[in-house]
Amino acid sequence: MIVATAGHVDHGKTSLIKALTGVDTDTLAEEKARGLTINLGYAYLPSSNDRVIGFVDVPGHHRFINTMISGVSGIDRALIIIAADDGPMPQTSEHLNVLSVLGVADIDIVITKIDAVTPERVVQVAQRAQELVDARCESEGEVFQVSSVTGDGIDALKSHLESLPPKGRDQALKRGFRLSIDRRFHVSGAGLVVTGTASTGTVSVGDHLILQPKGLEIRVRELRANDVMVKSAVAGQRVALCLAGKVELGDIDRGDCLVEPTLDQLSQRLDVELTLLSDAPNALKHLLPVKLYIGARRVSAKVALIDKGISLLTPGQTSMAQLILDAPISAYSGERFVLRDDSESFHLGGGVILDPNGPQYGKAKPERLTWLSALTTGSVDTALQYLLINNVTTNWSDLTRAFHLKEGAAMPTLPDTAVKFDLNRSTWITTRSAITDARQALLDALNDEKAQESDSRGVPREKLINLAGTAFNSALLEATLTNLIKTDVLGVTDGRVHDAKTRNKRDGNERHWSSLERQLQTAGHHIPVLSELQRDAQLDETSFKLALKYGIDKGFLHRINATRYALTPTLLDFAEMSESLASEHNFSVAGFKEALGIGRKLAVEILEFFDSINFTQRKGNERTISNPRAIRSRLKL
Repeated sequence: MIVATAGHVDHGKTSLIKALTGVDTDTLAEEKARGLTINLGYAYLPSSNDRVIGFVDVPGHHRFINTMISGVSGIDRALIIIAADDGPMPQTSEHLNVLSVLGVADIDIVITKIDAVTPERVVQVAQRAQELVDARCESEGEVFQVSSVTGDGIDALKSHLESLPPKGRDQALKRGFRLSIDRRFHVSGAGLVVTGTASTGTVSVGDHLILQPKGLEIRVRELRANDVMVKSAVAGQRVALCLAGKVELGDIDRGDCLVEPTLDQLSQRLDVELTLLSDAPNALKHLLPVKLYIGARRVSAKVALIDKGISLLTPGQTSMAQLILDAPISAYSGERFVLRDDSESFHLGGGVILDPNGPQYGKAKPERLTWLSALTTGSVDTALQYLLINNVTTNWSDLTRAFHLKEGAAMPTLPDTAVKFDLNRSTWITTRSAITDARQALLDALNDEKAQESDSRGVPREKLINLAGTAFNSALLEATLTNLIKTDVLGVTDGRVHDAKTRNKRDGNERHWSSLERQLQTAGHHIPVLSELQRDAQLDETSFKLALKYGIDKGFLHRINATRYALTPTLLDFAEMSESLASEHNFSVAGFKEALGIGRKLAVEILEFFDSINFTQRKGNERTISNPRAIRSRLKL
């Protein structure tokens, strides 16, 4: 268990920790000279049940509020320290505000310096302290009256802390390892050391981690948890890691994070649930510049209000929002944060991160807000249940990434109403109802487009998905369309989707055309009349007509006259021969017939066709080339 002291400067926080543990957490010469805490201090109290209680001593002076916030991030419990002689002071309220927005619900009140005042004064201060805590936090902590000088009340406080049950961290342990660095220094004979409270996961000696945001890879050489040399440490422990790798002290800043390599992702837009403090001096406007405190990190940001109908957040109000950061940071769903005004004069509020990968566009769409509402449930299992209840199609990787889960996290047992499918290397989860709605939307879109357009070839695949509507997840539409095609409800030809009957009909026409085409290719320049062509292709009248239409629609076949049709290459051969004959002199039917080795009747029919399209021009019994481009124009070449 990690316990932090909080309260006004000179109210005895450091002295109390020394009385409890025997450790003086003021280690800097300046701290001893000035009699106030400047940096974070740490001490440990071994308990009788083999547990260790870690104490974080934070500065009380308002000038060091940034350090105080980094020290209480990730703690389990707080001791709000109030001197009996002074009573509650400005930093008392300020620190309580920080604890409330960080979600620290377990707060014990410790009235110090009771040896310096009357018992009546102690009772009066304790009452005022309780009222102050009750106004800001929902805490069920106790009140203790102590003196670090005489030792009165110290044993009672120590016994209370030792009797508390361990903090449940099942959800945190399911996640990948993450530590926000609050101190970094060199140790003689050991090397570079960083410390922090492990917020999630497990780490062991020899593990490789990524230093964010710089992306440097390091290895854990040695490890201490709660000031004891260990092989492994877990979420909730104060951890010191001795680092190996190509990293130097100057590469590390307070607030940098160490994470498992599979969780190496940075965030620059955080979708959050934000609460403005009830005693905030002003309302919060859309896109207001602020300072964000998260873990041990401080970064400038803007607040975009995304809840429907909210353009101004008033004191005490809660809303969905997106924090747009000036610099990328490491973050995960469920992590708490604090907001201060841009000049860092006062606290605005804080809240909890819902999705560390907020979108730039569509951040306020209804389906996006539904997704964020699911993340407020606090665990991946309950979030998935919420999404399924609301008929939302979910990318399992996106959900596990939001919660910072380890790679390959097991999917919970799905209800009978749910279905999972794989698409584009991702696993998606949806409901049978959503699939039914998507199926109908696709069929309706296809029918509507078919009724409006004369193109019988169908609708391009991507266009059909767009026509089905933006109300549906695109992956759901893609998977549903694939299934409709696979089960022969719909067909697709040349990238166009159509109903299965049309596809079967088109496939049949294509087979008939292939038979007819083979006969015309075999005939070469000796183009048969239609009756002979039908006979040789062995097609009934209907199939023959459909094959002719298919060839004409595709541009493979051209009508010469009522009884003869020719393939494109055959007509081009006739045209080239005509041009060759005309290059020397005008040519006759006889010359054309002889050059191609065809019958007179066919030669006349071909030349009359050429005359009709103005490719040739008849002058008596001879012809000339009238328009050389006419034949290619007619054949659409």
